[in-house]
Amino acid sequence: MAALNHLVPIPLLGLFFFFFLVSPPTLACDAGDRATLLKIKARFLNPGKFTSWDESVDCCTWYGVTCSYPQDNGGRVTSLKYYNMDGAASSGLFGRLPDELGDLSFLGVLALGNHPNVYGVLPLTLTRLTSLSILYLFNNSLYGALPSFLTQIPSLAMLNLSFNKFRGPIPPEFSNFSSLHYLNLEANDLEGVIPSTIASLSKSVLSVSLFLSHNRLSGDIPAELWASNWRSLYLSHNNLTGDATALFSVNKTISYMDLSYNKLEFDITRIHFPITLLKLSLQNNKITGSIPAQINQLSELFIFNVSYNQLCGIIPAGPVMDRFDDTHFFPNKCLCRSKETCP
Repeated sequence: MAALNHLVPIPLLGLFFFFFLVSPPTLACDAGDRATLLKIKARFLNPGKFTSWDESVDCCTWYGVTCSYPQDNGGRVTSLKYYNMDGAASSGLFGRLPDELGDLSFLGVLALGNHPNVYGVLPLTLTRLTSLSILYLFNNSLYGALPSFLTQIPSLAMLNLSFNKFRGPIPPEFSNFSSLHYLNLEANDLEGVIPSTIASLSKSVLSVSLFLSHNRLSGDIPAELWASNWRSLYLSHNNLTGDATALFSVNKTISYMDLSYNKLEFDITRIHFPITLLKLSLQNNKITGSIPAQINQLSELFIFNVSYNQLCGIIPAGPVMDRFDDTHFFPNKCLCRSKETCP
């Protein structure tokens, strides 16, 4: 009888054979997509980086490639991600972005990042990718003007072109994105004013994050941005001027704001901070006035800096301001911790 303990019960044995017989079929890469991927591999000047892209195996198993499931046009390439993890030029791809990327008609995600030797302009063929929702081409050496034709990609929701060499103004046509909720153009060589039309992005979707830091943008922040509701607004390290008080309101739901390293001039006393703020960086501007006591109502605030301005008065003591040491406040014109330390 003891030997019976090692036998598989009949119901479980049947269940085993059931799952064996109906196990999901192996994805078979679409022949057209496979041919396109091989052309993309050949267009780069160091195809040896695609060691897993072996013609003898299913392309759905290749590094960086994701395919759709059988019930959804099985085997079509829906995602292509190739990140150079260490960022070194020697370990990244080399060459221009291939026009053939536009032939992956089911592509929803295209992400090629940290390749210093990937250069050139964005190919117009990207407009064929009508299902593309995420386009991440950050930290490469792409150059030229920002192409307005990107707005022809109807489903684009997230666009990251940061840390490249794009020049010139931000196209006003960028307001034509209908689904975009994340736009990152940081660390390029963009110049001119922020187009007022870009404020319309926040009217297309519920929450928009806009990253324009580390460029050469100038002029006043457009009034249209004041009426918009951003989740994240990063405008630091530019040459922006004027009054930014209208960006602040207790009714706004912004979480992250960085206006540091500009030439903004306004009285901080008149500000009513959104209680949703988690980060507020205002250092290295020309801001005057004294910090409102209402700042201590921002219970979730974990990054705050107003140093290198022209602030005066006593820093309002409270549970929020007490989190930050002097480096977050000083130097300033005549700001102090208490009456005893005021000039």
